[in-house]
Amino acid sequence: MDFVRNVAKPLFETWGYEVKILRSEKTYMDIFNHVITKPRKHASHKGQRYGFAVTGKCSVNRDLKLKPIMDYYKSLEKEPYVQYVGICADEPLRLKSLHKDSRKISLLEEYGYTENMAYELCKKYGLLSPCYNFSRRGGCWFCPNAKLEEQRQVFELYPEVWNTFVSLEKELNLANAKWNVYGESLTERDKILRGKLQ
Repeated sequence: MDFVRNVAKPLFETWGYEVKILRSEKTYMDIFNHVITKPRKHASHKGQRYGFAVTGKCSVNRDLKLKPIMDYYKSLEKEPYVQYVGICADEPLRLKSLHKDSRKISLLEEYGYTENMAYELCKKYGLLSPCYNFSRRGGCWFCPNAKLEEQRQVFELYPEVWNTFVSLEKELNLANAKWNVYGESLTERDKILRGKLQ
C-alpha cells in the first residue's frame, strides 16, 4: 500500500489521471469467521465458520477485492465506463475470460504487450511493485497458491501476523479447515521458514 499511495498514485496524478483507492469494509478474518447459515452444497457446513479460502472459488477475492470495485461501478449511476484490465497478450486463457464482458479492455493485448514487455515498461517508469523483488507474482500471500518467498516476507516483516495466520489451522468448527488441500500445511511452511525443515 505504501507503493500504491506514495509511488503509483502520485505518478498517475502527474499524468492527469484521477486516482481513487478502494477499500473493502471487511477483512480476511471477517471472511474466515463468517458463520455459514445457508450452505449451498454441504448441509453439514451449516453453523460452521467458513475458514480458509478455497482454491478456484476464492471468497476473499470475491468479497474483499471484486466487491468494492463492483460497488464503485454501481455508484456511477449508469454512467458508461470501461474497465482497463492488466492482462497481457500472451495470456490467452485470461483474455478469453476477459472478452466475455464488453466493458473490459486490455490495452496490453491491444498493443501486443507480453508479460515480459509489461514488466520492462513498469520498470522503466518506476512502477514495478516492490513485491517483484522477491516474487514472480503479486498475489495474495495468504492464498494456497502463494509461494514460500512471498510468505517469507510476511514471516520476517510481520511475525505477529504470520503467527496468527499459522494458528488458524488449530481452529475448530471450520467448513474449510485446511489452508492448502493439495499440499503443505501452514505448520509445515512455518517450520521451513524457521529453518526446521529442509
